Amino acid sequence: MKDDKDKEVLDNLRKHINQVEVDLYAAKPKFMDAFFFPNKANVDRLAKYIKYARKSIRICVFNFTNDDLASAVIERHKAGVDVRVISDDECMENKGSDIHTLANAGIHTRTDSAPEVHMHNKFMVVDDEFVLTGSFNWTFQAGSKN
Repeated sequence: MKDDKDKEVLDNLRKHINQVEVDLYAAKPKFMDAFFFPNKANVDRLAKYIKYARKSIRICVFNFTNDDLASAVIERHKAGVDVRVISDDECMENKGSDIHTLANAGIHTRTDSAPEVHMHNKFMVVDDEFVLTGSFNWTFQAGSKN
């Protein structure tokens, strides 16, 4: 290097390269949130996350009886979002289950097919961009009192 100016240019280049590496490789979550239930306000927050969907929603829930969440899912389906739901076959037959309602609305639904096993996951993937997961069953009961 010829002089201090060259050193300054080199230092600035290193800073920019380091920043580009951080921007490219460091995880930056789109959302970072925690919900606790029972809590109606958090059910509303979950519905808000459903409404963020523009391309696709993949839902995998054990039990689904919360009409507010079902309405949010159906709303996105009617808006052209590709929605797919997997649930438990026995829970699908529970009183108040929204799985048939979703299917009747034209949403692709599937269940496990054997009574000796249970599809017990609880997660949602929106637009292949973010995942919402936890132990919350999408039921009225779990959202209001547990």
